[in-house]
Order: sequence, then C-alpha cells, then structure tokens
Amino acid sequence: MPTSTSDAIAGCLMGGAVGDAMGLPFEGLSPRRIARLRKGSLRYRFFFAHGMISDDTDHAIFVTQALIKSKGDVSKFKKSLAWRLRLWLICLPAGVGFATLRSIIKLWLGFTNSGVYSAGNGPSMRSAMIGAILSNDASARHAHVQASTLLTHTDPKAFTGALAIAEIAARLVNCKWQTRPPLDELINMLNSLSDDTEWQAAVKGIQEACLASDQTLVAQQHFGGKHGISGYTMHTVPFSIIAWYQNFGSYQNTIDFVVNAGGDVDSVAAIAGALAGASVGPSGIPQEWRNGLMDWPHSRKYLQALARRVIDPEIRAGLHFSLWLFPRNIIFTVIVLLHGFRRLLPPY
Repeated sequence: MPTSTSDAIAGCLMGGAVGDAMGLPFEGLSPRRIARLRKGSLRYRFFFAHGMISDDTDHAIFVTQALIKSKGDVSKFKKSLAWRLRLWLICLPAGVGFATLRSIIKLWLGFTNSGVYSAGNGPSMRSAMIGAILSNDASARHAHVQASTLLTHTDPKAFTGALAIAEIAARLVNCKWQTRPPLDELINMLNSLSDDTEWQAAVKGIQEACLASDQTLVAQQHFGGKHGISGYTMHTVPFSIIAWYQNFGSYQNTIDFVVNAGGDVDSVAAIAGALAGASVGPSGIPQEWRNGLMDWPHSRKYLQALARRVIDPEIRAGLHFSLWLFPRNIIFTVIVLLHGFRRLLPPY
C-alpha cells in the first residue's frame, strides 16, 4: 500500500506507464489471438524484453506538467495542455486517435472550441493524474477534467468516463479507499456522476460483473466481445474499473486481467494500471516491470521525478515540452511496423 500521498501519486503515474507498455504489443488483438501468442507469465515483448510507452502515458505526463505549471488556474491549465498537444502532434506520434488528431489540428488552426463530438477514451487515459493531484478538491477536479476533456472530445459521455477515473484516483490518493471499498459505495459514486441512460446501464454492468462468479466472462459480455474491449469510453472505462476493483491490491493481476481481454489493450491497461498503481504505490508494481520500462525522454527516472515534483517543487524534473520526442517517435514507429509484420505470421 502507498506510504504517503506522494507515493500514491507516483504509483498512479508509474502504474499507468507500465500498464501502457505491457499492453502495447497486444493492442488490437482478439482474446483468442492473445491466448495463442502468450507463453508463460506476462512480460515485456515490445523491444527485446523491454517496454516502451505510447500516447496514453504521454498524455498523462502532459496533464501532470500542465497541472504543476498552472497551480490551480484552470484557464492556464487548459492553455498549457493545449500547447503540449500541439507540439506533440508535430512530433509524429504513432497511433493518435482520430478525434484527438482532428481536435489538435483545430488547435493549430486557432479554433477556440477545438473538441470534436466523440466519446473515445482519450480524456479518460489522462484523467487519473488529475484526480490524484487534486484529490482533496472536488470542484477543482471537476473543472480540470472538464477542461482536459473539451480540448479534444465534446460528447458528454467522454467527460463522464474521464470524471469516473479521476474520482476513483482521488479517493485512492486521499486515503478514503485504502482497502477495496464496498461495492455499493463504488456503485453509488459512479451513479452520481451522470443521469445518462447509457452510463447508468454501464454502471449496472460493472455491478453485475463484480458480483459474478466469473467476473472476466461477464465483464467481456457487457463491454467486450470476440475482438476485445473497444476504445469507446462506455466500454473502456467500465472494464478498467472492473479490472482494478476485482484485483484490488494486486497490480500484476489487474494488468493480466486487461491483457487477456484483448482489444484496445494499451489504453485499458494504462487506465486500470493508473488506478492499481495508486492503490499499491510504486513498490507494489513488479520490480522487473518497472526496471524493464525503457524509453526517453519520458524515461522511468523522469516519471519518478515528475511525480515527486507534484509535492516538492525543489525536485528537479523539467516541465517543458521535449522536442526529443520527434526522433524517439520515429524509432517507435519503426518498431510498431515490425510488430505489424510479425502479426502476419502464425499462430493465428
């Protein structure tokens, strides 16, 4: 369990990154294909037994940087995050979501309302850190999640999903949920976030899955299918919550639960991993997984320093956007393409 607020915040950021890296090689694969490709326990398989992060972790980092720089000012936060997204796009990230792509193009063109009508999971993959950092201020959480969401997605469902992740992260960091909360308490909190009928049905699905004898099967029946969990926020967020809740206290089991489900594995694992990481702290994430995370400029050491800077401004962790992401993304894209060619080969 986390030993302090700083520890929980660090676990949230590192947990999201490790989940992202673990899930990345399986992105877009069906549960059946993943079962045939996996051999033994879950391990990094992206680049010579090491893991690299995707856009999910980049966004969590940008949100954290913007929150530190803006110091509670929502308008400054929105402006800071918007510029990071603009610069990120010109660094040619691989796999950027279509809604996010269109919204950043609108930002470059000077549109005040840059978001597009979409309920993709982009806002949810960056909202856990908002909840973690603003864990003691519900109104600030709401305002910052809304600002982050509307930059890219205007469908209210996207905001509801992002807020749900932020609210859970906040309760984990502020120690309200040091142990797995009663299911009724979780369900009541989720129901309170929106009256939307689809969201209410999703919350009911979460409850049914958590009460079932075979949680994985019921969760996949509600939010997945033969192709796995989609990037639709009403699938991604509920499944991430189930994965975290049912495996509370075990980071490794949480990520295993997500990977086996297939689909948009890196994003779901990043979201569920952020919640699981906040629950257990960095030390609760398998050391082999932490040490195997190999990336730059968003390295493991940078993630650790950035999380500590949230609490201690004396910690040296740069808050500027690093243009070194451009050459890094070129290398990353080449590796992704190699994985794509590998998928043409058996086992199918």
